[in-house]
Amino acid sequence: MDNNYIGWLENDSKHSLDRAKERAGLNEKRARKMMELARKRGVRSEQCRWTVDRTFLESKCNDEVEAVAYNGYCFILQRQTLHCITVFALPKDFGKKKTYYGNNECRDYQIYERFCFN
Repeated sequence: MDNNYIGWLENDSKHSLDRAKERAGLNEKRARKMMELARKRGVRSEQCRWTVDRTFLESKCNDEVEAVAYNGYCFILQRQTLHCITVFALPKDFGKKKTYYGNNECRDYQIYERFCFN
């Protein structure tokens, strides 16, 4: 384990750990592990395939913080130190195809409407 990893563990905010417990049902050890994995493997706005997803993550960012999507949750991290500030659930259609390509008539309009008109 390198020194940067230890620093991250010690400096994640208490607020982020509380939110991970409240919103994701994670204990402190699992929350810290998930935050670490989000830092390493999470999807940032420039890596998003869909414009809607990219716009969502960019709306949560500014000069001081960045949003990272990982495992159904959005982690708000400080840009300089990568300390986690807070955690919240992503929208249910995040990362899914949101356009309809096919026949002129949609077979299941309710499913299509859920992806396109929310």
